[in-house]
Amino acid sequence: MTVDCEYEVAVQAVKLLTAILKFSERILEDKDCENIYELVYHSHRQISQAAGEFLNQKLFHKAEQPSNSSKRRSQNTAFMYLLVQFFIESELHEHATYLVDSMWDQH
Repeated sequence: MTVDCEYEVAVQAVKLLTAILKFSERILEDKDCENIYELVYHSHRQISQAAGEFLNQKLFHKAEQPSNSSKRRSQNTAFMYLLVQFFIESELHEHATYLVDSMWDQH
């Protein structure tokens, strides 16, 4: 449903999966998550932002918890590191603006 031809259905499906993820990370397999990760590069803004919220919850939520060894670091350091790592691993370098837009309101 996340790749439904009706954009609103796809948006709601991604939001539903984000809600499921918030309550139980173990329900979704890595392959399920990878399909949603790709949607951060979608040209439809609402879909990419919903996928950005999912990505933020799945990958970056743990980075928000400060550790004792990184008190001097900015709270966004771990987030930026993981975001750049995600971007490099995605190998869709020509679509960086879509990634930025999808994550714009997340942090």
